[in-house]
Amino acid sequence: MIITRTPYKASLMGGGTDFPAFFRERGGLVISAALNKHFYISMAHRFDDNICLSYSRTETVQTSRDLKHDIVRTVLARYNLHSGLEIGMIGEVPGGTGLGSSSAVTVGLLHAVRTFLGLECSADTLAKESVIIETELLKKPIGWQDQYGVAFPALKKIRFNRDDTVQVEPIALAPENRTALEAHSLLVYTGKTRNAEAVLSGQLSNMDANQSGLETIRSLAHDMMTALQDSPLDLPLMGSMLSENWMIKRTFADNVANPEIDELYQSGIASGAWGGKLLGAGGCGFLLFLVPAERQAAMLSRMGNPPAFPLVLDSTGSQLIYESKSRRSGF
Repeated sequence: MIITRTPYKASLMGGGTDFPAFFRERGGLVISAALNKHFYISMAHRFDDNICLSYSRTETVQTSRDLKHDIVRTVLARYNLHSGLEIGMIGEVPGGTGLGSSSAVTVGLLHAVRTFLGLECSADTLAKESVIIETELLKKPIGWQDQYGVAFPALKKIRFNRDDTVQVEPIALAPENRTALEAHSLLVYTGKTRNAEAVLSGQLSNMDANQSGLETIRSLAHDMMTALQDSPLDLPLMGSMLSENWMIKRTFADNVANPEIDELYQSGIASGAWGGKLLGAGGCGFLLFLVPAERQAAMLSRMGNPPAFPLVLDSTGSQLIYESKSRRSGF
């Protein structure tokens, strides 16, 4: 038995500059936070030759080629694993909510499979492999930030270079700054999920028209990186950066925002939030606010008390949390 745990992520700034259509020409920068909310994958030999996969549904097939779950089917095929496996997947937050759930699945499964086969499992390897699975093999119209955001721990800057290389550098927060960021942040669930590919396809088709906005968002990522190093944190300034990012991003395609999201966002600002933005591709998912701790309860009450949690940083990235010692002898 092997069990991996992979964090979800929140993009504080720079989303959109991680698309190859942008960074291969201009370079990209994303400030990303791995969250203390996780996706778990278990993997074990079965007593027979079937593949059994359990997630929101259960699939039992004779060969992995017959699996309907495209990520699992593709990863197993890439590593020539076709039979005799039991795989379980469960997450702490819903998928399709802007927290990198698909990449958490891919990175977590790659971590389990590569451990199973005795292969190296560095964060960089898992992220690079995940990019190949999702963008090259599955042809998903997505950027590259989620894969690195969930593979690597805590808060980091991710540079996407013109030559397709990626550099991940940790942002070391002073202890008092980390405490302040976690205490004065709130992720608020809009109550809806979406297929990110449908939202991102529209943004990709408008990429040429969005170049100026993306350059401003990249500049904001540099500013956010600087702000995170100041002590104490200037949370009102950081909140205004989030809001500026959101005002730009909502112009990228018609389906990025909607009246329900706008109402929740305005409720947050009216309740005293310093600023906020929708996470992920757009359309639904989680809103991230920077808001004084003493105003958070009133803000949520005004919104109708949706599910919410603070931005608490994960410290490990994708991690192997259990491996049976009898694995190589067939469990």
